[in-house]
Amino acid sequence: MSAVLSNGTGQPDGEMSQTRQWTLFLSRSADKCQRKLDKPLRIAIRDALMRLCQDPERLGERLSQPLTSVFSHHLTYKGKEFRIAYQLSVETESIVVLLIGPHENFYRKLKNLLYAS
Repeated sequence: MSAVLSNGTGQPDGEMSQTRQWTLFLSRSADKCQRKLDKPLRIAIRDALMRLCQDPERLGERLSQPLTSVFSHHLTYKGKEFRIAYQLSVETESIVVLLIGPHENFYRKLKNLLYAS
């Protein structure tokens, strides 16, 4: 995993911001998924990821059992629903994107990714 985005923009005149500085990481599976998408959709996803770096707890919704440690952000592109699944680490202030893809069978793939034996 490598750092993809960081919300580390400085404030003018040395002011300290009250918001957290989240760093975003793409898992290998999320990176593979986003590479398969067409370029305009990848740009829309990148913009959504940049917004997630601002406030990931508020912009995503926490999933229910058995995926309670995962958040999901919803995105619509050309009338089709897409999802971004991610986990937060408050201690390190990092976001790990687990999976990116269309809504169809998304949560089944996510469950298989997390709980495959």
